[in-house]
Amino acid sequence: MTEPAAAAAAEVPGKIAGLVITVIVLVILIGWIAVWQGALHRSDTTLVGAFMLLWYWANNEALDIKRLPTAIAGALVGVGIAWVLAQGVSGPNSTMLLAGLGLLILALYLDVIKAFPFAINASTMLFVTLAAAPLVQLHVNWTELVLSIAIGGLFFGGVIEGLKRLTAKSAGAPQ
Repeated sequence: MTEPAAAAAAEVPGKIAGLVITVIVLVILIGWIAVWQGALHRSDTTLVGAFMLLWYWANNEALDIKRLPTAIAGALVGVGIAWVLAQGVSGPNSTMLLAGLGLLILALYLDVIKAFPFAINASTMLFVTLAAAPLVQLHVNWTELVLSIAIGGLFFGGVIEGLKRLTAKSAGAPQ
């Protein structure tokens, strides 16, 4: 857990503050659904990419905007590895399956030794697990999943950072 995440974990909101936060989160999620499905005309089955990224970023990176690019990059690498695995399983090409397994093992090793933490990190492992699930692989549009993660990450980052600045400004705190 990063320092901001550890600090945020120590701060537990009260009951009223928790209710307010829950309502704000629901409004943000509904906003993302409206953008993704309404404005961008994308599938509801790939909303999970952005939602999972938000969950990861909130719970592991304490909504630290400086950690969002790493969370997005790791998620995209994880989806990429899962895609290679899916290609190997879905077709007669055992070479792709071996390549996918090799990539998975290499990513796991690189995560353990923290060799490329920007692109291979806990977000990578979460998303390779999500995207490699058979039910996901059977029904996912891979391009839309990637777009959901990338665009959703930017959407959530912008909205949440804007809310943080607005809150700080209204409280009179320096930005």
